[in-house]
Amino acid sequence: MKKIKKYMPVLYLGMKDNIIFRSNIILTIILQIANLAVSLWVWNLLLPHSDFINMARYLILTNTAALIFTTTPLYYLAGLISSGRLSMYITKPISLFWYIFLYSFGKQVYILILYLGLLVILSNNFLIVIFLLFYFIVANFMFFNLMLLLGELSFWIINMWPLRNGINAIYLLLGGLYFPLNMLDKRIYSWLQYNPFSLVTDVPARLMINGVDTNAVKYFLAIILWLVSFNFLRKYIFKIGIKKYEGIGA
Repeated sequence: MKKIKKYMPVLYLGMKDNIIFRSNIILTIILQIANLAVSLWVWNLLLPHSDFINMARYLILTNTAALIFTTTPLYYLAGLISSGRLSMYITKPISLFWYIFLYSFGKQVYILILYLGLLVILSNNFLIVIFLLFYFIVANFMFFNLMLLLGELSFWIINMWPLRNGINAIYLLLGGLYFPLNMLDKRIYSWLQYNPFSLVTDVPARLMINGVDTNAVKYFLAIILWLVSFNFLRKYIFKIGIKKYEGIGA
């Protein structure tokens, strides 16, 4: 209980920062809505009305999920490493992992509430909402470990910002933020559907629209496998990188 209380201010700090710097999150939401509007306009021209309704539901769910599963932890950790401020955290009796996780989660809380509201509105099955809520908890840990793993590249790469466009492009494509991944060739999709970006955006949207089926177990196992893999690699890379870390201006 004492450990939980120690990190609660960090969670509150993330929520507070979203309010103080609300212009940042408002701008992020506006840009995401603009991106969504363009996609909806294009698909409205290409699809008949009946198919467009399902496409609209899919794109709304995936683009909202993308606001929850952000790349923020990646650049937060990279900033700590490149600026030398990482020393402040590794020399204190706190867990760097839980500090960044709870701070990031605090910044996600408001969007998460919005997403859960969408799930309730767009679904008539309460059990699906409960399943997806549990699914999101595990998926959040998986995606967070992936972001920290990528952020640890900053031990060797001085500036991570040039990689932002490439990472965002991969997210948009593999996450299905422009179109459902099942529109691809079946042989490609059979493998691509289990990529970590798809598992946090494309898969939940399809489960929400089509309902939970036997594939849901496969997706859940895929998340567990990615989580274990990323967690192991994250710890291994950190041990190697910290030996190269020099502190201020690293």
